[in-house]
Amino acid sequence: MIEKIKTFYLKSIKRRLIITITLTHIILMSVFVYDLLSEQKNFLYTQNIKQVKSLTKSVAQNSVLWILSNDYIGLEELISSISKYPNLEYAMILNKEGKIIAHNDKEYINLYLSDDLSLAFLLSKKIEPYMLVQNDEIIDYIMPIFRENQHIAWVRIALNQNEISQNLEQIFYEAILFILIAIIIGYLFSYFLATNITKDLYTLIKVATQTATGNRNQRADIKREDELGILSNEINKMLDKIEENEKQLEISNKELEKDIVKLELMDSKLTQLNRDLEKKVEEKTYELKKLNENLKKEIKEEVEQNRQKDNMLFQQSKMASMGEMIENIAHQWRQPLSFISTSASGIKLNKEYDTLTDELLNEAVDNIMNSTKFLSNTIDDFRDFYRVDKIKEKFNIKDVLNKTLKLTSSRFTNRAIKVIEDCEDVTILGFENELVQVFINILNNARDVLEELPYEERFIFVTIKKIENEAYISLKDNANGIEPTILEKIFDPYFTTKGSDKGTGIGLFMSREIIEKHFHGKIIAQNETYIYNKKEYKGANFIITIPF
Repeated sequence: MIEKIKTFYLKSIKRRLIITITLTHIILMSVFVYDLLSEQKNFLYTQNIKQVKSLTKSVAQNSVLWILSNDYIGLEELISSISKYPNLEYAMILNKEGKIIAHNDKEYINLYLSDDLSLAFLLSKKIEPYMLVQNDEIIDYIMPIFRENQHIAWVRIALNQNEISQNLEQIFYEAILFILIAIIIGYLFSYFLATNITKDLYTLIKVATQTATGNRNQRADIKREDELGILSNEINKMLDKIEENEKQLEISNKELEKDIVKLELMDSKLTQLNRDLEKKVEEKTYELKKLNENLKKEIKEEVEQNRQKDNMLFQQSKMASMGEMIENIAHQWRQPLSFISTSASGIKLNKEYDTLTDELLNEAVDNIMNSTKFLSNTIDDFRDFYRVDKIKEKFNIKDVLNKTLKLTSSRFTNRAIKVIEDCEDVTILGFENELVQVFINILNNARDVLEELPYEERFIFVTIKKIENEAYISLKDNANGIEPTILEKIFDPYFTTKGSDKGTGIGLFMSREIIEKHFHGKIIAQNETYIYNKKEYKGANFIITIPF
């Protein structure tokens, strides 16, 4: 059912205009009538309330003297004078106890009020004007009568709402008639408006239908200045353009037929050329294949040579580091070996002089055992350094730094070089010993240049922290930096400023190879000026960044 109504409404613009405008009239007029009735009803009810209050107040003022003189006939005359008041339901004067002393219906005189509403009000002891009943049928209002602020009686008046209901009913019927007239007017207006609009639309539909069947000579003859007139003119221009394009298309088709004949001749020639070209391509492909095979062989040989070269450089770097480590072993062992020799000599001397006691013997043996344990631990540390890592593992960079400083501590302590650490716990994935080798290369270079400074001003600053998704490592000295002319060359293979007897020039090169190829990170060197202990220093800063 809903679909049928929807189809009926949407199928015709004329029908939609008529229905829409008519329904709009109905809705607007209904809202207007409803609002009018509401306003009129409220106005009449308000007027009735004002009337009953005014009438009650007037009776109260005029009845004071009659009540004080107990003149009930005068009170009856007063009530009788308002008995003809429009819509009066009843009017009465009561004493303080609720006894009727005057009423427009004399049968109620000298009776007491006994209904629940009246009794509830009298028992409430309220002495003020009060609306007992207010509805669509009656308005019942009671007011106290005072004499010099002393309550002496009550006035109660009720007005019915019959006249209001009749007036509202009359207004309602007139409004219905008004709505019907408005609907008729709205329908007629919408009908003529829709007819005027759709008449020219049908003309345009007729032109479009004939154009679709192949008749291009039809034109829309609509003389209007509104949107339909503009649409008509545009359709006429479109048809003129279509007709012009058809003529041009006929000319183009004739030229195209000529071009097709030429293309057929060219196609036969092109076919022959393709055959010749395919033959040449086969010949060149065979030559290229042979060339690629030779090139692959040359590339393989070159890659193998580069791999051997990298292995050689790595071994050279390892051998250079091994020399450093052997020198470190000599320094690490010198003190405990001296301690062992001293302890053994003490035992022998005390034995010769017959002064060797069990206490001296035990102390000397303990010293020898502790020193040998230190030597054994040192051997383990250096052996771990030369262990070849096969599998990448997670490790803490701070632990690697501590391990490196432990391996090189003797060389730094003997030269009064102070290492200042600012390190966080940062974990990465890679080969631990290779990072140890990088640290040793950088720290040894810093050690060599720091030897030229006074003993009290030899510093190396190490910083390890996280920055976003990278591990950040900084190794900085205060040895006045690197000459700007050689700063870009320090990572080149075999480049050194120490001389052939002190350096091979492959330490920093291998450090860069390890960081970039094995850790996929970056290493740079730059000169920096900074403040430490309120004094300005300048030195080289090696910055390593490794992604997590």
